Order: sequence, then C-alpha cells, then structure tokens
Amino acid sequence: VHADPEIAGSTLIAGMDFGFRAPTVILWASVSITGVVTITRERVVKEVVLESHAKALADSDQIPVWVGVDPAGRQRSGQTGKSDIAVLTQRGLTVKARPSRIAEGISLVSTRLKPASGDPTLFIHNRCTHLIEALQQYHYPPDNPVTMDPVKDGPDHAADALRYMVINLDNPHKASASRYTPR
Repeated sequence: VHADPEIAGSTLIAGMDFGFRAPTVILWASVSITGVVTITRERVVKEVVLESHAKALADSDQIPVWVGVDPAGRQRSGQTGKSDIAVLTQRGLTVKARPSRIAEGISLVSTRLKPASGDPTLFIHNRCTHLIEALQQYHYPPDNPVTMDPVKDGPDHAADALRYMVINLDNPHKASASRYTPR
C-alpha cells in the first residue's frame, strides 16, 4: 500500500480528467483508514501530451495505488492507436474507469462534502487552488433548472477529476459471474 507521508496510515489514490487544449487535471488524495478523503495535491497543465502526465504520475514521489479516470479514455486515438488508459497502464499505473452518469458522481461528491449526518468525509488542502475555484464556479444552466448536467464551460475539469476519483472509490464497478449455456 502506498501511503501519503502527510497522512500516516493512509492510502494514496488519484483522479484525472484528460485534456489538451483544456487542461489535464490530476488530483492526488489520501484516504484514511476510516474512509476520509483529503485532496493533497493537484496538477493542472494545458497543451501537454498524455505521456508527460503519465510520466509525472509514475515518476512522482507519491505514486497512487490507482487513478480514477473518464471511461471515455478507453477509446483509441486516431493518431497513436493507443487509448489514454493504455498510455497510463504502460507506465505501470493501475487505472479505474467506472462508467457512471454525471449526476451520480456529483451526488457522491456532495454527500462526502455535506453528509446528511456526521462530519464531512472529503477535505481539500488549501494549496489545491484550481480545484477549490472549480467547485466554487461549478454551475447548472440557468435556462434549464431541471437538468442534472452541469455547464461544461471551463472550470469543470478539476471537478470532473474529483468526480472520477470519488465514483471509483465509493461506487466501484462490480463484476458479476454468470453461467453461459451454449445452445
């Protein structure tokens, strides 16, 4: 188990939102033995190829146990023939990419920030200024008050990286076995 030296006994995970013109965002988080998540570090960089981000994660002094990413990262690039997830796994990183609806991820993040009872279970270090700003600016379209999908206008990348992390932590994909019967 990789532990964050800042929080003894914790496990280090990460969340990532892919981008190029828009920034790629990587968030590192410590998960305590009681399940409390603390976002400890962020990387927000534009116009850098994914291989550089993968190298930054794999060569970091804090290598995460896994990285939660957008499931769209399974699609192969027309340029390289590799998927974004393949680029990360070729660097030795474990990747989780659970499909989910945006509203499901937002609900899980919101529940950690403001649970129905008890203390919050998600904290953000004040040095993670991009994530804090993104969460403050995250909003829904004012002309469609019933939509469950937020406006995708820039500050959403850090929030998406957080959402991918939390969805894979709190509601991991569960495989089920079935019995195949040939005809």
